[in-house]
Amino acid sequence: MAPSQHRGGRTVTRRTAITTIASVGALSVAGCMGGGDGDGLSGTINASGSNTVAPITQVAAEDFEAEYPDARVNVEPEGTGAGFQEFCQANSAFQSASREITDEEIDICGENDVEYTDYTVGQDTLAVGVNEDNDWCERITLDELNQIWEFESDVQQWSDVRDEWPDEDIALHARDSASGTFDYFTENINGEMGNIRDDYSATSQTDEIWDAVADNEYALGWGGVGHLRSLQDQGGELKTVEVESEMDGEFYPPEEQYIEGGEYSPLARPLFFYFNHAELEENPDLIASFARFYINNQHEFATEVDFYRATDQDIVDNHDQLDSVLEDIGTDPDDITVERQDP
Repeated sequence: MAPSQHRGGRTVTRRTAITTIASVGALSVAGCMGGGDGDGLSGTINASGSNTVAPITQVAAEDFEAEYPDARVNVEPEGTGAGFQEFCQANSAFQSASREITDEEIDICGENDVEYTDYTVGQDTLAVGVNEDNDWCERITLDELNQIWEFESDVQQWSDVRDEWPDEDIALHARDSASGTFDYFTENINGEMGNIRDDYSATSQTDEIWDAVADNEYALGWGGVGHLRSLQDQGGELKTVEVESEMDGEFYPPEEQYIEGGEYSPLARPLFFYFNHAELEENPDLIASFARFYINNQHEFATEVDFYRATDQDIVDNHDQLDSVLEDIGTDPDDITVERQDP
């Protein structure tokens, strides 16, 4: 009989999840753990990658470790780009990612004989946020976002965007270049990955963006909406801006019905994890059990930390792909400790 796949009864936000990651990461030591319980799952999985996706992976890791006490999942969120550098050099088994792997990263993986597959585990939404006292910027067009954020932008004050907006400098805050969020935003708003002005306050931590915006009436930032919601729930002085949709030209807030309906586009995006096939072949039960545990419960893990669900079909596709990889390396999918659970 399959063990329980999810342990409920707790409240987790992205902010508390990131705090947990920092403390757990400091204590985790890579390498094999000694003797497992009757299920025989033991060892350490190194999970690199996205700061954005890390809270989902951390919740999955905590529940997996609670179910299998001799297994460890060491979650180290250094950003999608930095994580892929580690992953593509075979330095980590799992990679959380807030964007798809790039051609350059594919080449690095190829140079190091790293074979992998990717799995869709949720959806995130980038929000454009302003201070609660900002009473002029209720909505913004995609062209205005481009004007503000493009490389060598000449926008310095709010009035440079619209004449009726204040003659006050815009304090700009956003993710740094190691981030998949940075890659996604710059490609979809500025037309090319990495195309962005260089005079904004950049950070790897989304919470720092929203904290800064909450402290400054004239600030503007962008980042994952879940972090923003968590700060709002704690009394942070923040609000989201309605963004023009590339679908129909109307303006929408980053809310569930518009994300799932596709209207909040292009700032809604899928989230992924990748894993290294060589690591799977070396320890198929441990790696596949964690992957399967993650996939079985991905809806719950994602929504628990304020993300949005992927589709039920994504779960089926994830399982099918994992089973196919297991068969390719000569492992019977039915021999994996954690059983597949389709929606």
